[in-house]
Amino acid sequence: MAHPNISAAERKHRILLEQKCRGIFSGTAMPSHDHRHHERVWENAAMLLGRLYDSGMVTDPLMAEKAIIASYFHDTGLTVNPGPDHGTQSRHLCSLFLERSNLADDDKKEILEAVEKHDDKDYPAMSDPLSLAAIISVADDMDAFGSEAIERYIEIYSLRGIDSASIPDKVVSNVESRLRHLETTYAIFPDLAVQQRQRAETVISHFRKLSK
Repeated sequence: MAHPNISAAERKHRILLEQKCRGIFSGTAMPSHDHRHHERVWENAAMLLGRLYDSGMVTDPLMAEKAIIASYFHDTGLTVNPGPDHGTQSRHLCSLFLERSNLADDDKKEILEAVEKHDDKDYPAMSDPLSLAAIISVADDMDAFGSEAIERYIEIYSLRGIDSASIPDKVVSNVESRLRHLETTYAIFPDLAVQQRQRAETVISHFRKLSK
């Protein structure tokens, strides 16, 4: 059963956010990162946040509200800029949505910074596991693991003009970086790290075989 703060955030925002996200991607053929990807990232974020709420490490009742908004906007900038620096455009689209929100300015800023920096894979040595930025970044990372992520990588790297011969090595490096970040940030949840490592290895193994 979802934590009450998470359930409240979903009741307040999920239908509208799904409509907004679906609309933004309606004219863009990008199955790997469209509204369905954003739904999965929210589900990952809700799972992480549920653990943090249940453990008492996060007490801010608005964290769930901030997380669902950031989840549904983090990759919307890809419709404008398919490059790895699309966070700037995502931030702009999210800021338009937040203009009608009654959240405090500091909360809006926290959301926008998490959205803008979610795809910065030059990870710090240690991320704060209780921060919105870490929750969104790791929730996004988790969607890059598992067999379903294989086509996702091929699609987005092809859109970025990366030569097909270079894709396998780049994917392996990217997945390993994401996994390290998850394992160091959420070492407090060792079972989660084990589970996600298995999913990451599926992608790594596939592309290592292609590389050979």
